[in-house]
Amino acid sequence: MEISAAKFALPRVIAWEVTRRCPLRCRHCRAGAADVPYEHELSTAECMKVLDSLAPLAAKKPERIGPPEMMIIWTGGEPMMRPDILDLVSHATRLGIRSVMAPCGLLVTPERLAALKDAGVAACSFSIDGPDAASHDAFRGVSGAFDNVMRAMRAAREVGMPFQMNTTVSTLNVDRLEELYALAVTQGAAKLDLFFLVPVGRGKAIADYALSPDATRAVLDWAFAKTVAGPLPIKETCCPSAPAYWAEWRHTHNAPPSRPPCGCLGGRGFAFLSHVGDLQTCGFIDVLCGNVRDFNCDFPALVSAAANPLGATGNCRS
Repeated sequence: MEISAAKFALPRVIAWEVTRRCPLRCRHCRAGAADVPYEHELSTAECMKVLDSLAPLAAKKPERIGPPEMMIIWTGGEPMMRPDILDLVSHATRLGIRSVMAPCGLLVTPERLAALKDAGVAACSFSIDGPDAASHDAFRGVSGAFDNVMRAMRAAREVGMPFQMNTTVSTLNVDRLEELYALAVTQGAAKLDLFFLVPVGRGKAIADYALSPDATRAVLDWAFAKTVAGPLPIKETCCPSAPAYWAEWRHTHNAPPSRPPCGCLGGRGFAFLSHVGDLQTCGFIDVLCGNVRDFNCDFPALVSAAANPLGATGNCRS
């Protein structure tokens, strides 16, 4: 049966890999990113056209209270390695699109973070995968990575940039989650987001470090209890079993009503756009759904075509 593009809900959150270049060599990197130039990345003009195509989606309904309905997660690679990143964020802000960013920390200074905030970045995420330099640097593949991200969080506090702390959970650090939680609290993070290891890209080489179902359940037990007790909420990402287990856990623990965890973002108002314009339901799902260049950088047109079995080349049914 044909899927009507008119009935297809366009994504409201886009993780946009504006560059694949990155100074880190993370063991789990889905993109296998390196500190080298990448060919065929979307140009400034092409990125601006993509943003322009999103403007109608960003328009707030008169009755809606709160932030804009459209949000871009500027990511990479290292998004701060794009020389035009301030221009892109500023243009998104003028169009009413909310911006958040996921820098690795190496290029963050108070001055650069203040400029991004002025351009419209509302919040950042910083990844810490071990509570000390030895564990974090080993996972991120670069000496000094821990010190850099700690400086980045200090810079965020200095300029008043809200941030969350992301942690990739694996057998390498599952026994140190309490330490990581404490670090997030002391650093002033608004949230701790647990990303469960997905063995794609360089992550295939450490697939054995992914948690077993029982170990995943134990982490969810811990995370749910921590969130209920406070002070810091914990989010679970790339964990499809989380919503069903939350329903069970909440009942058995008589927990107060709250929004259930998402578990997996793919196909739930979320999309991923690569550095060369490829559309995916998620950066961890290496199934291409077409390329925005084939639609004159019109993102809604690409997504609508991808939702139609007779639509885009590289059509994705998810």
